[in-house]
Amino acid sequence: MIILFVAKDFSKFSALAARLRHQQNLELVPAATGAAGLARLKGQPVDLVIVDEQLDDMSGVAFVKQLVKINPLVNTAMISGLAAEVFHEETEGLGVLMQLPRQPQESDAEALLAVLAKITGLMPPRTKKSQEAAEL
Repeated sequence: MIILFVAKDFSKFSALAARLRHQQNLELVPAATGAAGLARLKGQPVDLVIVDEQLDDMSGVAFVKQLVKINPLVNTAMISGLAAEVFHEETEGLGVLMQLPRQPQESDAEALLAVLAKITGLMPPRTKKSQEAAEL
């Protein structure tokens, strides 16, 4: 599984990143700006994108709006300090799978991995052929 992590300051997310790195067959790919994250999405398939609420070059919501145009099926989690109801209103229709707190902990990584396991259990595993077809 490839997780693209888009944030300007990764130090706030050390507990989340440490837990994710312990997961087998998981690659955590950092991107420091929205533009770098979007460029990475165009280059290779990604299973999950975690995006901070504010990047140097755009907001997290603006990033997700652009991401949906590139790959509307990619799973997305967003760091946000908004109340759950406000977050839902802000991200409705963007396919954001989960809101993460501003300083996510290992338990948040566990919850995210559990949600991903449920989703990926519903989808067939990606093969080299399906990856090639997705790139066309």
